Amino acid sequence: MAGEIAARLERVAGTEEGRVTLEVGAGGDTTAVVDRTAEDVVIAHCEALASAGVHFLLRSEELGDREYGAAHPVLLVDPVDGSLNAMQGIPYHCTSLCIVDGDRVEDAAVAVVRSLALPTVYSAVRGGGARRDGLPLRPLSVDLDARGRIPMLLLEGMSTVRSADPLRALFGGARRVRLLGSAALSLCQVAGGSGSALVAPGGMRAFDCAAGLLLLRESGAVTTDLGGGSLDGLPLDFATRFPIVTSLSPRVHSRTLELLAAGGVT
Repeated sequence: MAGEIAARLERVAGTEEGRVTLEVGAGGDTTAVVDRTAEDVVIAHCEALASAGVHFLLRSEELGDREYGAAHPVLLVDPVDGSLNAMQGIPYHCTSLCIVDGDRVEDAAVAVVRSLALPTVYSAVRGGGARRDGLPLRPLSVDLDARGRIPMLLLEGMSTVRSADPLRALFGGARRVRLLGSAALSLCQVAGGSGSALVAPGGMRAFDCAAGLLLLRESGAVTTDLGGGSLDGLPLDFATRFPIVTSLSPRVHSRTLELLAAGGVT
């Protein structure tokens, strides 16, 4: 499915055609041609599965819920995570797929995040570890630098943040800060150790983060909300936003929480 989306998107990503807006999707964002192109592939594959007797619920950012004979398992899909990047021709966007056998974060069972600009696939099965391109994921080592700073801090979920002032302490405690524009891919960067930590102060939606959260769990990362609380019991629905702090290093994670608390962010 994700491979076909990548092939179809080559024609419209970074073009005026791909940037044409159509409507507001179920997730609340404006749907563009790049999104519709990808979702058409998702629906075609789901129809084929249903015709073969597979029963499930599709929950897609653009379409909403569509039941194919059962309410569970749920196939949670963001056809193009990083739509604006795709519309602008910036090669950092992906398809995020997560099979959930319940309704909450802890129920995520299978995850796939497929880059749509590079042939890179991250995947995880609950209890079976994380993989990159079919091989066990071997993360880079992560720790604070010699000056006690976070070497590479990634930010996502900033669209609802009205002021960056509470994040000044966090920025001051990082050596480098990047906002890359695809939540799911950025979570994968943390799982692989390329990102030292990620903070989503405005929260991510279920479509953006469900697959990435399973990858992080299976890679051994520490992942909490902004106050250090568990995300496991949160519902994977359209309304919930997930403020996230995550790192492979408990020391980096703890330092990130300290810097957020210093700015009054909890």
